[in-house]
Amino acid sequence: MKLIKVEEQQKDQYNQFVADNETGSFLQSWEWGEFRSTLNNKVFRLAVTADNGEWLAASFLYKQSMKLGQSVLICPKGPLLKTDLNKDEKMKILECLFDEINSILKREKILGVQVEPNTNDKEWLEYFEEFKFEKTENDLQPRHTLILDIRQDKEDILKQMHQKTRYNIRLAKKKEVTVEVDNSKFKEFWDLLKKTEERQKISMFSEHYFKNILKLPFVKLYIARYEGKVIAANIMVFWNHMATYLFGSSDYEYRKIMAPHLLQWQAIKDSKENDGWFYDFWGAAPRDASGREGNWGGFTRFKMGFSPEAELTEYLGTYEKLNYPVRTGVYRFLQKRFKK
Repeated sequence: MKLIKVEEQQKDQYNQFVADNETGSFLQSWEWGEFRSTLNNKVFRLAVTADNGEWLAASFLYKQSMKLGQSVLICPKGPLLKTDLNKDEKMKILECLFDEINSILKREKILGVQVEPNTNDKEWLEYFEEFKFEKTENDLQPRHTLILDIRQDKEDILKQMHQKTRYNIRLAKKKEVTVEVDNSKFKEFWDLLKKTEERQKISMFSEHYFKNILKLPFVKLYIARYEGKVIAANIMVFWNHMATYLFGSSDYEYRKIMAPHLLQWQAIKDSKENDGWFYDFWGAAPRDASGREGNWGGFTRFKMGFSPEAELTEYLGTYEKLNYPVRTGVYRFLQKRFKK
């Protein structure tokens, strides 16, 4: 086997490998890498191939700059391994892949690498132990989420909702809330997002980030209007039979109009009509949640209203290997102190 650096002319082959992999995610797609490059992230795309040229693994990573001149290498929802291989074969493939990643860390003088395979397969814990990865304090992406199976009939999807959620969808329709899909309505989304950030005392990504994400071919902006005014908006990802509710914002003044419920229902229906199989609400907290997830109670209740009896999907979370352990320790100490 050998390690290759994936080039532009291999874009289709790379995307096909990601799409065909059962743990593949839009966060590993070629287009997402292009998006990250617009944010001044240095991008790396790697693959491991067999002697006959068959792809055995693929991984997209990007270099994320941080304060104090430091940086970290991030592999979102990856790496991806060909699934029909035994443990020993996977171990050899990962050794080949991680050797190259270690070279990148040293060459670029990066603090370390963080990976988060899109799975809950405990076999990965053996790989992490073998290659000296440790669990991070915070996960890059939500570790728990609610994923609906939307291959069933619309009527059955409605039946599994909490009666209050169904009522709120009907109420929004009765109030004549309309839903549009229009990526050009960035200003309306941005204005709502700033209101949401202020209300919830949170800070999300920059204006540049959101403008560029809306240029991706599989990203759609859903907006809800009431009496001509935009009162709610969602950013949705439609990729490889999966719809993902990535970001949402709303005007608290119109909270009783229930527009966010109608936005979700419209996106579910649109996904079904475009060969969607699953709908990911992108983050939901289990009952015993602590840490960051412990603050997710409000929007978890909202999301669970669409399937109250569903079990949450859990992932392994983020693991890291440090290139400069002492420097990283000092950096994190200063970071926590600065926050105080």
